Amino acid sequence: MSEYKNPYNFLKSIKETEQTEEQKIEAKFKIISSSFLLSVNNEINKPHPTLKPDDLNMEKIRHDIFNSTNEVTEQLKLFKGQKKQLEESIQKQQAERQRAFMQKGIRGKDFEIPPETVEQLEMLSAHIAECARFIAGTILHKFGLGPHPGPYRPSLTQDQMKELEIQQSQNHLMQIISADGSVRDNVERAIVECHESKKKRLNEWENRPEAKEAQERLNKFSVIMSGNMADSFKKKICGMNCDEVFELLDKIDMQDGKILAKSKSPSINM
Repeated sequence: MSEYKNPYNFLKSIKETEQTEEQKIEAKFKIISSSFLLSVNNEINKPHPTLKPDDLNMEKIRHDIFNSTNEVTEQLKLFKGQKKQLEESIQKQQAERQRAFMQKGIRGKDFEIPPETVEQLEMLSAHIAECARFIAGTILHKFGLGPHPGPYRPSLTQDQMKELEIQQSQNHLMQIISADGSVRDNVERAIVECHESKKKRLNEWENRPEAKEAQERLNKFSVIMSGNMADSFKKKICGMNCDEVFELLDKIDMQDGKILAKSKSPSINM
């Protein structure tokens, strides 16, 4: 049976016969170049596995943080104020006892802070740390840098207080938020630092080795196709697959945006 009994094969044969050698090369080149360009651009523009560029919108982050944590920031202000008053009260008592000791010789043990005051101070510190944990966790979550912090805990067990003490000593954002000073300023500073951290991670992702390699291959391809080696290069890659084109380009040297002399890049010659 003739292979041309199938009308499709017959028409395809006529079409191929009508094409010049140059047209055949051009058709094959379009296929391989499209595959190549799709591959390198996909690698260059591959999104970060967890971070999103949209999350860098500082105004949105500020709005979300100061609205969604408004109740907690108010609690944080309250606890910070109470802690400051308690510490000032302790300092005042210690100063008074110091004067009494100097005047009347009161024993040194009277300078000790009462256990109930110590307990109250520890509880306030834990509440501040819990506020800081929740706010810091919310900031990290809004930037896509961590999971949701879970609900704010208005009451704490002894185990939770110990856990917070350890967590705060290790968490930079919690330290910033719970530090002395304006709550809003501290939260703003934490937001800025988190924003910078995310920018850095996105920048590292965009400059990962695979993306830089793909960009270098694309640059070489563009330079070759805009120069006097374009026709030779088309013929060279027509029978190749994408990986073979990658391998060829990796063997070609480029300096200052120019392909080196043919004698130094023999792989491009026909």
